Amino acid sequence: RDTQDLDEEGGEKQGLLDRERREELIQVDQDLQFSEALIHEREQGIKDIERSVHDVNEIFRDLAVLISEQGNTLNDIEDQVVSTSHHADTAASELKKAAANQKRAR
Repeated sequence: RDTQDLDEEGGEKQGLLDRERREELIQVDQDLQFSEALIHEREQGIKDIERSVHDVNEIFRDLAVLISEQGNTLNDIEDQVVSTSHHADTAASELKKAAANQKRAR
């Protein structure tokens, strides 16, 4: 073989290698873009979850306030029932005394 053939063959090989490298770089770039898109999508998903957790937290706080207020209301109702029961017992006792006094007065 002469040097010209060897140079041409070497040039062809170099051209093929350069082409393969460009194709590899293109593939790596595409893979990188895909990975970045996935990362962005996951980041958005995580932010959505974070917002949802925050919303749920707010709901639980609101529920805690409502439950506390209802607990206070129930305690007030219970106190009123106990007081009414005591007053009813006292009234029944007073009525018995009044009936006895009325019988003696006749």
